[in-house]
Amino acid sequence: MKTMIQNKTLLLMIVVMSLFTACKKKDSNNPDPATPTPTPTPTASARLVIDNGARALPVGNNISYTAKLIKADGTVTNLSGGVTWTSSNANAGSFSGSVFTASAGEITIIKASYTLDGVTYTAEVPLTIQIPNTSIFAVLPSAIVFQAGSETIPLETIYIGSGSATYAFSSDNTGVANITSAGVVSFISAGQANITVAATINGQTSNVIVPVLVVGTPAVILPVAKVVVTPKNLEMFKSETQQYVAKAFDSNGNDVSSNYTFNWTVSAKDADFPMSVSINSTGMVTANNLGGAYVSATAAGITGQAELTVNPDTVIMVNPFYVSLGGFDPITFQPNPTSQNLTATTYKVDRVAYKAGQSNFLNQIANPSNLTWMLPLTGIPIIDSFYDIVDLTNQTASGVTVTKKASAMTGGSTFVVAHVPGTGIEPGISAITVMP
Repeated sequence: MKTMIQNKTLLLMIVVMSLFTACKKKDSNNPDPATPTPTPTPTASARLVIDNGARALPVGNNISYTAKLIKADGTVTNLSGGVTWTSSNANAGSFSGSVFTASAGEITIIKASYTLDGVTYTAEVPLTIQIPNTSIFAVLPSAIVFQAGSETIPLETIYIGSGSATYAFSSDNTGVANITSAGVVSFISAGQANITVAATINGQTSNVIVPVLVVGTPAVILPVAKVVVTPKNLEMFKSETQQYVAKAFDSNGNDVSSNYTFNWTVSAKDADFPMSVSINSTGMVTANNLGGAYVSATAAGITGQAELTVNPDTVIMVNPFYVSLGGFDPITFQPNPTSQNLTATTYKVDRVAYKAGQSNFLNQIANPSNLTWMLPLTGIPIIDSFYDIVDLTNQTASGVTVTKKASAMTGGSTFVVAHVPGTGIEPGISAITVMP
């Protein structure tokens, strides 16, 4: 009896398992329509590139940014719409569409975003905003975007004036970008850093900050990974010419320049001045006017960029160079005057002596009769409130009297500029500080 029950139980289990197996086969052949099919995750198949690259922009000026999408097969699409533009520093300025207007002397990161087939592509470049006529020296390049790796970029310092200049270099994030005592920048890892260049001239020190954005290895491999333009930094004088050279490299570092024709362009650093240079289809640059410019070469949608400045043949020097008004001298503890007479002297630059690194490259000439004095006001009230802290009286072609305003903010600084409008003469400046 017990054996019979066990046999029936075993048979029942076999029947149940057979039914279960049949049901499973049916389910696999006819899946439940209510069960969702997983959606494949979109993958990146292109790179977004900002055409303008790293730039410097004067306060009050604007720049129109453009971007393109480059696919892995090398197809380039210029994006006329659909790109979202943002700035990491709201104090620096604002966007209206793709046009950025600078409103303060700040550093910011410009970001572009574009979505295609469910994938959002982004690109970033640094932007430094400068207040005109407030620096006694210049640095090239003024901003840098570069890929992490073994390559380096030397900084070029420019000072055309009396007295010698010494420079010190530092980075606020050496894990991203480091710099040697000779001013050579290396790119360590992806991220942002600021390079400070401190110039000591006539016993006083002033700084210029160069923003650096280091990017990592791109996720999408393109036929052209980078374009290198040389010379990277350059000083020129009016009417001089310079042949620029561009090379294209793939992701493995192979020179693929012979496969492409480069498109050469130039753009001005300051829209308030005439274009300083022109360029032909082979990369030959001619210096036409005083000022700065960017030289760009593009192949397969990738742009390489160099920066240059056209130096003046005539400069104005203001003496004294540094002035403290009001308060007390921190060393002698004697009261500072509330007024100071400034004088202007005009010099002709000896190009040959300057290029040879000689100290006696300035030859004094008569001051132009239309030399005038001004403060570096921008027309933007919130900025001008920091600089409009002195009165200028007794103005002549050779001098001016600077007097501290009663409303001047203690600790404030400004610059008095001696210039000749509508000429290629480099203005002279005197740095004024209102002491506590």
